[in-house]
Amino acid sequence: MRDKLFLTVIFILVSVHSFAQTVITGKLLDENQKPIPNVSVSYKKINSAALLGFSKSDAGGAFKLTIKVTDADSIQMDFNHLSYAKRSVHVVNASANYAYILKSEVRKIQEVKVSDVPVYNRKDTINYNVASFTGKQDRVIGDIIKKLPGVEMRGGQIFYQGEPIQQYRVNGLDMMGGRYGIINQNLPADAVLKVQILENHQPIKMLDKLVFSNRATLNLQLKKFTTTGTGKIGLGATPALWDGNITPMTFAKTFQILNSFQTNNIGDDVSQQLKPFYSGTGYFSSRSSFSDGPTYLSIRDVATPGFDQKKWLDNQIFLVSSNMIQKLKSGLEVKGNFSYFHDNRKRQGTTTTQYFTNKEVIQNQEVVDNSYGVDELNIGVLVEKNESNIYLRNSTNYRKQWNNSVGNILFNEDTPIHQDKKFSDEAFLNSFSLGRFIGKQLVNITSTIEWHSTPQRLSVNPGQFESLINEGKPYDRMGQIVRFKSFNFENGLSLSRKIKRWTFSPSIHLNYNSSKLNSHIEIQDQEDVRKLDTGYFNDMNSAQMQLRMALQIGKEVRKFRYSFNLPFSQYYYNVKQQGVQRLKNEFRSSWNPSASMTYLINSKNSLGTNLSGGRNFGGLDNFYNGYIISQYRSIQKYDARLLKDENLSTGINYEYKNTLKAHFANLGYNVSMSWRDYMFNTVLDSLGRSTTSINNRDAQSLSQGIKGGLSKLFISIKTVAKMSGNLSWSTSDYLLNEALVKQHVNSQSLTFELINSSSSMISGDYRVSMGRTHNRLADGLSNELLYNNHFFNLVFVPHERHLITLSNSLYGNNVKAQKSQYFMDATYRFRLTRWRTDLELTASNILNNRNYLQQFSSDYELIQSYFELRPRQFLIAMRFKI
Repeated sequence: MRDKLFLTVIFILVSVHSFAQTVITGKLLDENQKPIPNVSVSYKKINSAALLGFSKSDAGGAFKLTIKVTDADSIQMDFNHLSYAKRSVHVVNASANYAYILKSEVRKIQEVKVSDVPVYNRKDTINYNVASFTGKQDRVIGDIIKKLPGVEMRGGQIFYQGEPIQQYRVNGLDMMGGRYGIINQNLPADAVLKVQILENHQPIKMLDKLVFSNRATLNLQLKKFTTTGTGKIGLGATPALWDGNITPMTFAKTFQILNSFQTNNIGDDVSQQLKPFYSGTGYFSSRSSFSDGPTYLSIRDVATPGFDQKKWLDNQIFLVSSNMIQKLKSGLEVKGNFSYFHDNRKRQGTTTTQYFTNKEVIQNQEVVDNSYGVDELNIGVLVEKNESNIYLRNSTNYRKQWNNSVGNILFNEDTPIHQDKKFSDEAFLNSFSLGRFIGKQLVNITSTIEWHSTPQRLSVNPGQFESLINEGKPYDRMGQIVRFKSFNFENGLSLSRKIKRWTFSPSIHLNYNSSKLNSHIEIQDQEDVRKLDTGYFNDMNSAQMQLRMALQIGKEVRKFRYSFNLPFSQYYYNVKQQGVQRLKNEFRSSWNPSASMTYLINSKNSLGTNLSGGRNFGGLDNFYNGYIISQYRSIQKYDARLLKDENLSTGINYEYKNTLKAHFANLGYNVSMSWRDYMFNTVLDSLGRSTTSINNRDAQSLSQGIKGGLSKLFISIKTVAKMSGNLSWSTSDYLLNEALVKQHVNSQSLTFELINSSSSMISGDYRVSMGRTHNRLADGLSNELLYNNHFFNLVFVPHERHLITLSNSLYGNNVKAQKSQYFMDATYRFRLTRWRTDLELTASNILNNRNYLQQFSSDYELIQSYFELRPRQFLIAMRFKI
């Protein structure tokens, strides 16, 4: 049934554009019967102002129009050229060929300064003039980008028309490779002339006319090649506070460098500025970002509030980063990056949890007092040559993470529990890709090597799970030790060739993965330390090989763009556990086809649809059959096998843009279904401690969602309006205490934002975010969560050197024990023009809110989290431009 559905949709995608069309051709001549090139030819309904299509005459004066009007007998054609008189004609709405003579006439046009237009379009590039969106309070380019119509920022990541950008460039160079947050937060806004969105951008030049891209790239065009940057030195109180930042950067024509040293304890996690939002550069690039080493262990935490972390993060962070790119005369680009940060964090709060089973409701309380030591080191070198006749890319990266965590819990008001976790992940990655033309055939070779070593340890006092691991007797300490290592070797060969309007790209990949997992549990009672035997340790070696063959097909015809991907994979498995061969020369196969279509209705509107499905196998990460204690109250084992997932998803999306009016909109619907031949079975004891295993029962899930966005710039009042919303529904199966439960979740959210800068003395922005989540739990129980948050910022500029900012936020929910909380922050800024420096006095959490209560739910839990916030604090700082 699913295969038939897939084939039916494929047939619709291929045939949907096969309808009758009127085609009008012709030739344009001057008074001497010579052809006229580059004449703009457009058509519309008679007595209508809306253009319905256009083209240009070629070097021979010939033009061609495809008419999409079906409800009119005649249409109007207009001919425009600066050297000839404008001419309009009415013709029958039927395929025909005409010839017209244009009279010579030089027309004068009024001078227009592009720099005065806030948003304008040139070919596939949308240009935003930074000066048109800059307010008195704005200092860095990130302040501007989040205001732009059609663009939004979510947690530092940039989206255009609801989709993440694929590259972030400065003057055409991508120095940071996805870690663009550090530029956003430190590049002075007045150094940037334009923010550009390159639509349908193909970053690999060899593929520019070969493979269509529907992704967007963001480019910052600077006013000049320059050395610039930002700096900040700040001190404060309650408690003793500091905030330091020195980030110089140089942008030359072929050389760019950015260095940064940052440290603070004001709740600003500056390590997020180095978070990579993308990796690689396009169609046939090999993987160039690390996978994460598995985290088997954790300490019990308290959920953090879902708002600005500066209101609650208790930190002490030190960060240093150095990044550069050099483009050589040969076109070769050399990039290097180094970064290291150390962060000490504290987190306090109380969690009350209700567990809903088919027989009873279990409730417990945990008072949490945790501290974390987080370190991360990254070193990388990348060499890339991206030309029309060659593509070469090799990246070498080394990363090491350390995490030492200490947790103290008071359980149900009478039982203290101490936790100690040590975790590290050391990784090496080398990724290589080479593309060359052999005749008309594009050949690409990729190769990736990745190695991980991830040891970790968890210690809990007093010991837990007495009935399971110590014959029901209390004992002093429980310890879980895990050592994990993995090696990946991925190789691929792909070919690409364009035949008329079709692009064919067959490929073959051979991937090998091996991993080793060792773990054991030890218990200590007074001075006696004992390592548990069979059933409580793991000695697992696994190997997996994948042979993947795929055929990608693309086609561009008129206003339609098609893409098909037909991958087939053959898997080979070997697993040895506790010296026993669990899998020997086991074979599995999967097929995961996908298809998409884009219809460019006109220059402003486009419609797209997609379909994907297939089968996957996995489960080697959960193949161990010896218990692992993942948390002081959670223990699990999987008497596992290869797990099978089948899925089918489809969606449709619409996009609208009118750059002349700075109006952008998008709307999409997606539905996905999945079928599994397994279920995770969770068993809860009387204290809410869980034991998880795998059950051989079929399960299925269904999810649907509608999301959309709308944004517009009202030029006359200098106001940007943005609105986005989301509706989703889902159902899924799970097992709890051997009982089958079907969970139903539906949610709705809406965000509206206004940004106004019409007055030079007063400006501001307002945003409201509201939502609802309804969750039906076990035994007919249900839970509804509501939130209603408001943010209002006002900026007063009584004098060109004085600025006052008032930031207001109101957080509301339907938790009975939590009243709506109102936060107020204020900043006074005095400008020292001669030294390009701001003196700032900032007051945060003026009303001194000390805690926050929130509520959320999972498959079988309803959790209330009471969190300690940062107290009222004051900071005086000197912020300067380098």
